Amino acid sequence: MRLVADDYAYTSEISKSILWLLENDKIQGTSCMVVTSAWPKDVAALKALSERRPDIQIGLHITLTGDWLKPSSLALDWSAFPTMPQLLLKSHLRLLDADVIEKEIASQIEFFRRDFGRLPDFVDGHEHVHLFPQIRNACVKALHDAGFKGWVRQCGGPLKGVLKRPYRIKSLFLNYLSWSFKRQADRYGIRYNKDFAGIYDFSMKSDFSNLLETWRQTGTEDSVCMCHPGPANSQSDTPDPIAESREREMRILSEAQSR
Repeated sequence: MRLVADDYAYTSEISKSILWLLENDKIQGTSCMVVTSAWPKDVAALKALSERRPDIQIGLHITLTGDWLKPSSLALDWSAFPTMPQLLLKSHLRLLDADVIEKEIASQIEFFRRDFGRLPDFVDGHEHVHLFPQIRNACVKALHDAGFKGWVRQCGGPLKGVLKRPYRIKSLFLNYLSWSFKRQADRYGIRYNKDFAGIYDFSMKSDFSNLLETWRQTGTEDSVCMCHPGPANSQSDTPDPIAESREREMRILSEAQSR
């Protein structure tokens, strides 16, 4: 199972936490948010690490939600991104302009290529937006047009494993969204992982250590497990509703034996 941290450049403090985990072989990759104010400051350190450690997977975290963030492209005339529930509803009601969404995703791909010097190793989505109706087709088309040769994160897996994990309702919903996403990826010849883990409620009542072990026991060799490590406190004014769980994940991942 590959542990991959979401949200590099969400804040610079989160970036530093992820860099430490990567350097100490606690996780195997991270995906980057290129529309944040932290990205221009944080990209150089990650690029330098990637050049020293080509085994580390560096991805693009497609971002279309977060009402404190603005689109990277002038094609998308939103003053800020919507919340995830708003975007999920609009996508299911087919109220989005898919061509404009594709241009925004293409712009984020280009931001990554410009700043990192190459295309990402993989692509996923902040709050799984790349799986949503309308957006999933725009995503794979933009990646295909960019000449992307890596893999994309689908968020499902064999039902035998999914049903053994907690938070089944959310897991099954993401599995459902991933079926259509995988069909689109197949259409364009884009590879994807076969299994996915890491879903929970980010509550401090949840036992992350036990969850991590459950994901390992029920996963496959090709499982990708997302995680969200970071500090509880930040000097940034960026909203972070899961800050406490980030600190807990950071502590547990730091203490875990390197894999």
